[in-house]
Amino acid sequence: MSSNEPSKTSAYGDKAMGAVKENAGWAMGNKQMETEGKAQGAKGDAQLEAARAEQKAIGEKDKLKGNIKETAGNLLGNEQWQAEGKGDRLKGEAREKMNI
Repeated sequence: MSSNEPSKTSAYGDKAMGAVKENAGWAMGNKQMETEGKAQGAKGDAQLEAARAEQKAIGEKDKLKGNIKETAGNLLGNEQWQAEGKGDRLKGEAREKMNI
């Protein structure tokens, strides 16, 4: 994963740090810190949604690739393609289910 790709880890980090800043700013009466915390939390929310969307797209691609390969294997009687296709399809389904 490159630094330009959305990351759930950094998203959760921004959400947590944003909540800490927001609450600390509120407790100290520091409106600037509170506002910065809200903004950082919103950034984390946006990163998380982007990461989820990316993982969903990868899962869909894996499922499609698997379905095509498995179908071709069935039509041609190629057991290796059948197995590889099923594996890709299941990998895509698992990626989608784990995309919380």
